[in-house]
Amino acid sequence: MTPAQHVRRPFRSASFMNAGGSAPQPAVPFDHAASFKLKGVPGNILQDVINISSDSSFVAVGISYGLEEDRARPAPLSPQPTAPFTPSSIQLSQIPTAALIEGFRLNPRFADVALNAIEKGVALSPSIASRLFEVVSPPADQVQFLYALFDEGSGREFQSEPILNTAGLGISNGDRPFRYFPKPIVFKPRSTIRLQITEVADFQGDLHISLQGYKMLGESGTPTASARRRLRHRPGAP
Repeated sequence: MTPAQHVRRPFRSASFMNAGGSAPQPAVPFDHAASFKLKGVPGNILQDVINISSDSSFVAVGISYGLEEDRARPAPLSPQPTAPFTPSSIQLSQIPTAALIEGFRLNPRFADVALNAIEKGVALSPSIASRLFEVVSPPADQVQFLYALFDEGSGREFQSEPILNTAGLGISNGDRPFRYFPKPIVFKPRSTIRLQITEVADFQGDLHISLQGYKMLGESGTPTASARRRLRHRPGAP
């Protein structure tokens, strides 16, 4: 199945009957989002909370995520050059170990300068040498993390243990980067959702998680219920 076939179906406003077959409640599409700053430290645990407003319940029908990579980090030569030198004299031992493990590239800002220096045999200044290379993160579609979802109000956990993203959500290149819940999850007004992320990869950047669903308006005891009653009692209201 292609990524295009996995695109979430558009949600149309609808009404749902209350318990006991009373007047229907209008539903409006709504997403709740949380963001996490990934440091590239495997085992690092991050948390964020989503507070459900008092106006209605939130019904989550699915969860999705996306990754935004940080710009590459500098990989200064070691030991630091203290005098002008030519790029052709760089030794493998001068490249930081982290750069050799994670990968590195020539800094695009200084690529032309370095290539011209190699061609002409011109020495580079120490300040340029210290910024000549950058450490790069793994591709976003290879990033892995563990995620867990909790309802703080009820104390309910929605998994027996944290789930690996590629097992529960898919990879971030558009190939199933979301999951429909087998049964929609209802979060009552004023409840708190806690999302926990455990880093697995060396990726540095922003992780965005979205709970997709809708709000149920007009529930008893909520501000939207009072508004509906006022509208029904207006002259000319059906």
